Amino acid sequence: MANEEIIRAGIAAAKAGNIDQATALFAQAVKADPGSELGWLWLGKYISDKSQKEFCYRRVLKINPGNLEAAEGLAELTKPKPAPPVQPVAPKPASLAPVFSQPPPPQESPKTVSPFFFDDNFEEVPSEPAAQEINFNSPPREPSSELPPLPPLPEAKPAATAMESGEESEPTPKKKKTNGCLVAFTWIVLIVLVIGAGGAGYLYSTGKLAQYLPIGPVATWTLAKLPTQNATQLAVKVPTRTLQVRLTPTEATATTVPTPKATIAYTPIFEDSPCKFVKPIGVVVNCGYVTVPEDRTDPKSKSIQLAVVVFHSTSDNPAPEPVVFLQGGPGGEAVMLSADAYSILVEPFLSKRDYIAFDQRGTGLSIPALGCDELETVYKQDIRGQVPASGRDMIYTNAFRSCHGMMTIGGIDLNAYNTVNSAADLKDIVTALGYKQVDLYGASYGTRLALVTMRDYPSIVHSVVLDSVVPVEAKLFDEDPVRYGSAIQAMFDGCAADPQCNSAFPNLKTDFWNLVDDLDKNPISVTAPLLTGERLTETVDGSDLVGVTVALLKTTSLIDTVPESIYQIKAGDDSTFVAMQSSLPYEFEGINIGLYISVMCHEAVLATTPGDLQAAMDSQHDIGRYFRLPFFGDAQTLFNTCKVWGSTPPYPGENDPVVSDIPTLVIEGKYDPATPPAFGKQVAANLSHSYYMEFPNQGHTPTATDTSGCAFDTMLAFFDNPDQSPDMSCLANIKGVNFIVPYTGNPPLKLEKVDSTTYSALMPTEWENSYPGFYRRGNSDLDITQVAAFSTFLDTSELLRSLSSKLYGYGGFDAAPVQSGVRHANGLDWALYSTTSYGRPVELAMADSPNRGAYVVILFCHGDERTALYQTVFLPIIDSLEPK
Repeated sequence: MANEEIIRAGIAAAKAGNIDQATALFAQAVKADPGSELGWLWLGKYISDKSQKEFCYRRVLKINPGNLEAAEGLAELTKPKPAPPVQPVAPKPASLAPVFSQPPPPQESPKTVSPFFFDDNFEEVPSEPAAQEINFNSPPREPSSELPPLPPLPEAKPAATAMESGEESEPTPKKKKTNGCLVAFTWIVLIVLVIGAGGAGYLYSTGKLAQYLPIGPVATWTLAKLPTQNATQLAVKVPTRTLQVRLTPTEATATTVPTPKATIAYTPIFEDSPCKFVKPIGVVVNCGYVTVPEDRTDPKSKSIQLAVVVFHSTSDNPAPEPVVFLQGGPGGEAVMLSADAYSILVEPFLSKRDYIAFDQRGTGLSIPALGCDELETVYKQDIRGQVPASGRDMIYTNAFRSCHGMMTIGGIDLNAYNTVNSAADLKDIVTALGYKQVDLYGASYGTRLALVTMRDYPSIVHSVVLDSVVPVEAKLFDEDPVRYGSAIQAMFDGCAADPQCNSAFPNLKTDFWNLVDDLDKNPISVTAPLLTGERLTETVDGSDLVGVTVALLKTTSLIDTVPESIYQIKAGDDSTFVAMQSSLPYEFEGINIGLYISVMCHEAVLATTPGDLQAAMDSQHDIGRYFRLPFFGDAQTLFNTCKVWGSTPPYPGENDPVVSDIPTLVIEGKYDPATPPAFGKQVAANLSHSYYMEFPNQGHTPTATDTSGCAFDTMLAFFDNPDQSPDMSCLANIKGVNFIVPYTGNPPLKLEKVDSTTYSALMPTEWENSYPGFYRRGNSDLDITQVAAFSTFLDTSELLRSLSSKLYGYGGFDAAPVQSGVRHANGLDWALYSTTSYGRPVELAMADSPNRGAYVVILFCHGDERTALYQTVFLPIIDSLEPK
């Protein structure tokens, strides 16, 4: 009996009430085909053992991350128990997400141990023999700790337990990029994760490199060794976390910038703690906390703990200077990011030097972490239309007050959380770990922290790489029009210089600003599906078009989509807006919002005046109502918000330009709207020993997004010889952006014969084929174009009913498919149907087969390419499909 027939028989048995027979049949189906999405889904529905049910749903999501039914089932099984009331810990924001901040694309799932049977096809770690087969008579078991859990909603957790619990945590699940069976619309999942914070933008673009990288499993590891000045092992006494404050000043506290108060004397203390990630094989890793005063000017200050990780070099004779990675944000996590992104972010350094990362005070695993559940709650209500426009300012203000009050009651001095104090923290970490000097690698906001460290503690800095620079002297809010305007103009110029783009979009600049004005006069309503299964409807105007354009330009992999996206919106295809809206619920992931507010109020908002800021805001079109969140409103409202937070302006000299002769490599992307090339040139002009690199095809943080390796390799070489001019010859091999234009049918697509178990047909084999019969073009991460051919045990009438109501629970059709014609080929009578999904055309062809239910061909594409793809892909597949 064919596997499809086994599943069909199991469904019939289940409907008849024969559950034991049904589960046996479904188990037989998945044993025969471990990649059967339907087999695992039906087995999960009817098997009684909770751990086995959970495993089935996880297996479905491993095959197809877009299967909402499995996700809902697993969420119900793994629903967390309510946490006891605790002091708020940073929720995990996203659109605050700065530097590498494109929300995470789907990534590979971690290896799991099957409670059922071992399967080489899924590259699983071998389980114990007793766990390799299904035993329906075995007693219920608790879910295996080795199974990857479904990502839970952010849950408050006592900050003190975040890194010191010593308990081994479950592996972090990774999402797999796929076009799984019938999931014609799961491209939206990719867009949500790729655009993420960029959808609504934020002042900074934080260094969320993990969004590009596989997320590794988590485990507990103890401290193996600590670095010393002579690289010998240091015996560590584990002190208490109580800070011993002495009133005698020491040399370690001196700075070059005038401070409002004298700095007290103290001893930074390191305490080891189990790591919260799996230690890479063959690498010594130290995790722990460095204890410092919250306020170095107050003898009565309480202590805070800074989470630190040291990955030791694999060299027998490493360089004496480790590299210290400074994360973006402000508020982005660095410790777990480094573990998650180990192979790309950390490992390249280890052949020659140690690598250090720490969570800036108020972030990540550091204690305390400054979360703000109140603001996140209001924001989620806002995007769902539950906050009336008339009371919006008051509601956000109350959320700010509540968040500030909770932290203040908890004894947190929010004015102590700024870049100057974080630079002092870095100096103390270097001292506590026993190093004399370090190399700094700062990205986005991390560059500002690097610059302040160069100014305040030059003796500990050996060399510096600044990727996507935030000048200390920049009044960022005032400079929004210049920053974003320069990126948009770079896009206009780039398209004009590209013959193909200029031919397709000859009036890009005029048409763009006309479209902005049109949307302002006639806003449109856009509905987007969310991964939760709900739909989000927003009114979109010209400011939102400007905002999403800026967000795409910041994301290197999406720069080439911008002109075409503009014209698709102009033609009524709202795919880009849908992608933006789908990302809105994730805007508060990846950033500790309390620290973000404290730093931005002190160093950016209160560095200017309400009049200057309002003039800047009036000088150019707005960037959308979600762009500056969690800040909101006009300039005066912005200032009032910071007063509610209790912030103070920068003290004299704090924001002065940094002048230094420390060897520095400055890296910028031509299209970056967050930290434009002008910022990098501005900073480099004051650094007498600096070198400048500008990438003609990059947006934000080229060291994270440059696929050629030129940026990262140049950085590595620079750290090896910072006193020499780095070899930048690789830049000559990097071309400008080749902007995407609509496919017109020329040249013809290459189609090749593909054999499956049930048919053969011509398919576009140069497209991505990550699931049998499904081909995704993948011109970009915004490209929804895909075609599929498959057989199903359902007949055409059953299939039409199913597709009309729900397409695997995600996305769906705007209306039921309407028959548009018939076609006869190879003994099959095809019925052709047309419909749309969120305004994008969908073409269907279905033909009954006497032996195998029905054959189906689906084309999903953008409206500007529908005719060409219908003729060159859809019809040729139908005409060539031969049943077996």
